[in-house]
Amino acid sequence: MKLKDKVALITGGGRGIGKAVALAYAREGAKIAFCARTSAELDQTVKELRGLNAEAEGWICDVSLEEAVKEFVASVHKLFGRVDILVNNAGVMTRPTTITELEVKKWDYTIAVNLRGPFLITQAVLPIMMKQKSGAIINVSSMIGRGAYANFGAYAASKWGIEGFTQTLAAEVRSYGIRANTVDPGVVATKITGYSGSRPESVTEVFVYLSSDEAKGITGKMLSSAGWKREIGGK
Repeated sequence: MKLKDKVALITGGGRGIGKAVALAYAREGAKIAFCARTSAELDQTVKELRGLNAEAEGWICDVSLEEAVKEFVASVHKLFGRVDILVNNAGVMTRPTTITELEVKKWDYTIAVNLRGPFLITQAVLPIMMKQKSGAIINVSSMIGRGAYANFGAYAASKWGIEGFTQTLAAEVRSYGIRANTVDPGVVATKITGYSGSRPESVTEVFVYLSSDEAKGITGKMLSSAGWKREIGGK
């Protein structure tokens, strides 16, 4: 088991990619702490994780709210005693529209969840990892955070921001034995994509790799779920 007894904290773990990653981690022996936005999704995911004999707990948390995030991370730390893996997965995307027609409230909402959220969660988790002198942080990015796509102004800004944030983070925490990378999962069948694309379960391999001891020394990388082995110098 590649993640035996490691504690993984996953945002947006109630469905989609976050849930698929949580289940994949559980199968590799990890203990799972996650947050979701609805109690129904939370309860179902906890049930499935425990069905795999994993230690698992979920919390309702809005990752864009500072105090809620602090309480969530403190609760995880109190229950599990450590955090070895952080996956900043929670994200939103509003209806595609031109920059001239993009409502300010939708811009603010997208940036709050997709960029402010990962910052808040990471800021709360880092002292735990720094004390441990170990940790793996994975920020979920997008192809829209690496190229120009018209009509996705807010989402693109948030994901380009995640790439820059991750590069800076990797440089800052390297000396603590903490690594930080981004993953572009591609087009995955989730609520954001209208449930078109590949199955969430098909993109979890790179998350398991980056969270495992096999990836020691891998930091500051921008990997894709389809080509990550080639991108790290494999075949």
